[in-house]
Amino acid sequence: MAYTIVIASRYLIPLFLYLFLSCSIYALFVGDVRKQSGAAALQMVFLFLMQFTAWLTIVIRTQQSKYLLFYAFLQILTLALPVLAWFIYPGISRIVMNHMCMLFSAGLIVLTRLDLTKAIKQLIIAGASFVVFLIVPWILRKCRFLEKLGWIYAGIGISALGIVLILGQVTHGSKLSWSIGGITFQPSEFVKLTFVFFLAAVLSEKTGIRQVVAAGIGATAHVLILVLSKDLGSALILFMVYVFLMTISAHQPLYLAGGLVAGAGASLLAYRMFSHVQVRVQAWRDPWSVIDKQGYQIAQALFAMSRGGLFGLGIGKGTPQDIPYVETDFIFSAVIEELGLLFGIGILLTAAVLFVLMIRLAGGLADGFYRNLVVGFAILYLFQTFLTVGGGSKFIPLTGVTLPLVSYGGSSVMTTILMFGVIEGVFVLRYDEELRIEKQRRKKKRQTEETE
Repeated sequence: MAYTIVIASRYLIPLFLYLFLSCSIYALFVGDVRKQSGAAALQMVFLFLMQFTAWLTIVIRTQQSKYLLFYAFLQILTLALPVLAWFIYPGISRIVMNHMCMLFSAGLIVLTRLDLTKAIKQLIIAGASFVVFLIVPWILRKCRFLEKLGWIYAGIGISALGIVLILGQVTHGSKLSWSIGGITFQPSEFVKLTFVFFLAAVLSEKTGIRQVVAAGIGATAHVLILVLSKDLGSALILFMVYVFLMTISAHQPLYLAGGLVAGAGASLLAYRMFSHVQVRVQAWRDPWSVIDKQGYQIAQALFAMSRGGLFGLGIGKGTPQDIPYVETDFIFSAVIEELGLLFGIGILLTAAVLFVLMIRLAGGLADGFYRNLVVGFAILYLFQTFLTVGGGSKFIPLTGVTLPLVSYGGSSVMTTILMFGVIEGVFVLRYDEELRIEKQRRKKKRQTEETE
């Protein structure tokens, strides 16, 4: 019986994911968050079944009951807390929350199989982040002056990056983090949020020369400090967010063309200046020629994905631990090796639906600040996902950034959850506005009827 369950899990886990996605497609056609309750409830059923099948397989293969306790806490985080959030804020998008939980669960399946200690740490950080997540919509409701704090956001971001540049710890040739009381932070992850807030505020009303110059100065300061810290992956993400948000806000395609040309030039310059960039490009161009050195990571990642096939080898039957830093940079390769190519494509589709939901939300907003905020986060999320998956699959050179909600990393997970907390807060604001308009319409209709 146990053997049958383990074998069946290879097919059941991707099946439940695609049933989950079928509800997402239905929700995209419905649009109105108030009419998505049925699809959201069904999604939670499929999410539960996927989690149950995965952790049952892990328990059977390991014969260790400690995984059951971990699974119980995961259920509280990914099933109970979303229901609580919906109870507190009826206007949130349950579909968005379900997609977050699906991506987080997929990452934890692989992380639990690799290192339970790291999985527990990831779960604790995510739990604390979800508590803050519940407060974010309330903050957006109460603080209607956020769009006036543009340069404060910039000051916070530049100061945090400056501290890392001066006092940061060097990791793989880059200054990425600093520690307080034994707790390590990667400020560039949090600065991504303040950076989008800065651009959204500066470009909220109009995009004349003054706003363009101001946004350019702030963006240049952020990117330059990251380049000096050799955190080129984060620098590239912020630069692309700036270019696309400027283009969309100003409705000016020339900004995009100019940005792409400037980005290409900066990439060539970075290749000339930094040896670790040359190493990554060499590993991307021909990993087999340097498989014992620079190309070892990407070669092992490609081997892992090729072994996975459509349905994967099964949880615990692969060798993802052979890939250096598999839990961060190459988590997607581990997912495909043990859960299969179909599951990996499903994860990408889950991320794509999240992007579409954010863009659809932005399209229905009249307020320029919140519209820019949502668009900026959508671009940030999509581009970081592209860099991680593209780098791990040899589509582009490796950039060293994490896959949002899936990869291991406390700062990354916390930042992504807070980002979606802001997105849900904007959903709540839109819901409140729709209720206000509906009440005014009913009041006007009642007054008209009384007059007649």
